[in-house]
Amino acid sequence: MGLQVPPLLKRAQTLLRSLLVGAGATLLDLAILAVLVTGVGIAPKVASLPALSVGILWQFIGNKWFAFGDRSNRWAKQGALFLVVEALGFVANLLLFNFAITHLAWPYLLVRVMVTSLVYFALCYPLWTLIFRARHHAVPPACNGARANRRPSYGHVPR
Repeated sequence: MGLQVPPLLKRAQTLLRSLLVGAGATLLDLAILAVLVTGVGIAPKVASLPALSVGILWQFIGNKWFAFGDRSNRWAKQGALFLVVEALGFVANLLLFNFAITHLAWPYLLVRVMVTSLVYFALCYPLWTLIFRARHHAVPPACNGARANRRPSYGHVPR
């Protein structure tokens, strides 16, 4: 029997993996935003939409598979719920980014990092924990042993 990792530590590990996924999504977002603004000449407010869209796709796949280790086949249901959360996060990001870019004389990439971090911790991650089944939702060891020692019945009825 393996060592039991405390639930708080397992939640912290899930959060850390989700942060890594989020870091990847943020890097994609920033790269796309920078290329569109600096390279193509699109205004930051307009370039924000495609940059965030790529980040959302990265977040769904990365959180489902890597962060939460959710291997269920509930892609459609989880995808729909995730899109609801992301729609809220998307609107929050757009509104907060536009507000900050309009009222603060800060670099747009710094504003993006600050806004997406706020939306992630305050809105998205707490709701994602309700969508995906985290790795720490395992069957207790007693149940595993009972299931392993039981023979399959194949429909045989004792006399």
